[in-house]
Amino acid sequence: MKIMKKSLLLFIILFYSVCFAVSTQSDTKDDIRELARRLEMLEHKFVQEQHRGHNPSYPPISHGFINGREGNTIRVLQHRLQILEDKLFQYEKHFDETKHYNNRIQSLENTVQELSNLVKKQSDCTKSTERVKTMIFNQHNTVLELRKKKLQKKKSAIFPLGKNNTKQDENTNGEETSVANDNKTNDARYIRSTDFERYVRKSNFNKKRLLLPIATTTPYPSPAAKIVAFYAYMSATIPSITGQSTLVFDVSKTDDGNGYHPSTGVFIAPETGVYVFTWTMREASNCRHSTQLMVNNAEIGIIHLHSVSGGDFVGTGVVVTHVNTGDDVYVRTHASWNNCHIASDISGRSSFAGWKLS
Repeated sequence: MKIMKKSLLLFIILFYSVCFAVSTQSDTKDDIRELARRLEMLEHKFVQEQHRGHNPSYPPISHGFINGREGNTIRVLQHRLQILEDKLFQYEKHFDETKHYNNRIQSLENTVQELSNLVKKQSDCTKSTERVKTMIFNQHNTVLELRKKKLQKKKSAIFPLGKNNTKQDENTNGEETSVANDNKTNDARYIRSTDFERYVRKSNFNKKRLLLPIATTTPYPSPAAKIVAFYAYMSATIPSITGQSTLVFDVSKTDDGNGYHPSTGVFIAPETGVYVFTWTMREASNCRHSTQLMVNNAEIGIIHLHSVSGGDFVGTGVVVTHVNTGDDVYVRTHASWNNCHIASDISGRSSFAGWKLS
C-alpha cells in the first residue's frame, strides 16, 4: 500500500508538470483534460484509502477501483503520458528550429544593415569626389582668366597708347568735339591693332627660326662593318710531338664570319684587312715546343716554351698582320726544338684566336 501511494504521488507530480509545459498547445488540450479527470479520480480514491486507514469504520470503496483496476489505470495513464511527452519533444524540436531560423534571419538583417551603411558611405564619398572635381574645375577656370589678364597686361606694356587729350573747350560746339574724339579713338585702335599684328608676326617668325634644324657638317655614320672574329681551344692533351705539325684546336667557341675550321685548325680569311692573332701553349713535366703563327707558308710569329721537371707553364704569342681574302692562317710546331706533349685539359687550355681590326 505504501508503495502504491508513493507511486501515485510521483505520478500526480509528473502529470501536473507535463500539463503545465504543454498547456499552451491547442492540439493537446483534450488529452490533458482527460488525464486530469482520470487523475482526479485516482486522487479521490487515494484520499478515501488514506481516511479508511485511519478510520476503520469508513465505508469500503465501491467498484473495486483501487483494488482491481489500479494496475490497468496506471498503465493507461503512463501510456497517455508517454504520448504527451512525445508531443512535447516534437514541440521543443520545432521550437529549436524556429529559434535557429530566427537567429539566421536576425544575422541576415544585420548583414543587410551593414551593407546599407557601406552603400551610404560610398554615396557620401561619391558626393565628396564630385565636390572636389567641381572645385578643381573652378580653380582651372580662374587660372585661365588670370593668365589672360596677365597676357593683356604684357601687351599693354609693350604697346602703350598715347595720351588722348579728351578735354575740350567747353565753349566749342559739342558735335564737333564728339566727332573729333571719335576720330582719335579710331586712329588709336588702328595703330594698336597694326602694331599688335606686327608683333605677332615677328614672334611667329622667331619661333619658326628656333624650330628649324641646325645645319651640321657631321657626316652620317657608315653602316656597321661586318665582324670577323674566332676563338678555339684543344679539347685534350696532344701526345708527343717531335717534328713539324699543324696544331688542331678542335673546340670552336666563337666564329663570327665563318672563317675558322675546327677540323683542320686553319683560319681562312673571309675579308682583306688588318688582323690580330694570338695563341697560347701549355707545357708540363719537362716538355718543350717552339710554335709558329703562319700565313700561308710564311712565318709571322714564333714562341718557345720549356717546362721544367714537375712544372706547369703557359706561353702566349700575339701578332698583328695584314691578311688578304682567302689566306690561310694557322699554328704549327717548328721542325726543331720539340719534345713531349702539349697539355690542354680542364685546368688549363691551349688556344688559338684572332679578329679583324679594319
